[in-house]
Amino acid sequence: MEQSRDALRARAVELARDLVTTEGLPGLTIRRIAAGLGCSVGTVYNLFVDLDDIVLHVAALVVDDLHAALFAPGLPEEPAAALTEIARRYIRFSAEQPRTWAMVFEHEPGHDRPTPAWHLDRIAGLLAAVRAAAAPAFPPGADSGQLAASIDVLWASVHGIAVLAGKGKLGFVTTANAEALADRLVATFLRGVRAEA
Repeated sequence: MEQSRDALRARAVELARDLVTTEGLPGLTIRRIAAGLGCSVGTVYNLFVDLDDIVLHVAALVVDDLHAALFAPGLPEEPAAALTEIARRYIRFSAEQPRTWAMVFEHEPGHDRPTPAWHLDRIAGLLAAVRAAAAPAFPPGADSGQLAASIDVLWASVHGIAVLAGKGKLGFVTTANAEALADRLVATFLRGVRAEA
């Protein structure tokens, strides 16, 4: 019974991801998930707390997909070039999966439950992988706390480029395309850090 329940939950999450991919969050409802599963709305509520719970599970899949995309084979060996490619891949992912990517960052749950540890751990794993990949591009001997903070600033800046591009607002601040802007960001940031060192 538990296996069939797990399988039903997995199918529900995949259905939810498909709905968000094609229609965005407005297209995602418990009723539509139930219809896709061929079950009652009550059955879906027995599988998940509410719609926000389903969104969180979809977001987890998106974070996993993002992790895989950023660190897929083919990264350059030179650290700065690898970091630049990771930034480009992030921009591409946000452009190729705009609705699900935006859902991860823009969905506002209708409750005040804390984010579950399993989801926070997943995000922390992604950020740890980014920091580990970025660290060799920075000057050696940097304080680990300062290094992590610098990488976080750079990562947040790449995310900002992706958000502006996704909203069609990048042209308000630059004529460069998103990937070119990310290239410039990484290069300029690393030059500044190296100069300070």
